[in-house]
Amino acid sequence: MTSTGVVRVRRKLVKNPYLDTYKKMSERELTAWKRVFERSLAMKPSREKLLRLRAIEQTLRTIETSRQPRAA
Repeated sequence: MTSTGVVRVRRKLVKNPYLDTYKKMSERELTAWKRVFERSLAMKPSREKLLRLRAIEQTLRTIETSRQPRAA
């Protein structure tokens, strides 16, 4: 297994500790926080910022998929 494969598997097995925090926020608020963390990652990257950004992106994807009508 390649290193990227290991990272993918690990990402699915280990729960992001910030997911619960961002699930409670509105889409508008999440989008604003996403911009903040993208900019702060560019200035000084850290694991915490990366985890927070992933949690925000995952929550936004969940909101987006729940909004789409199901195909019959």
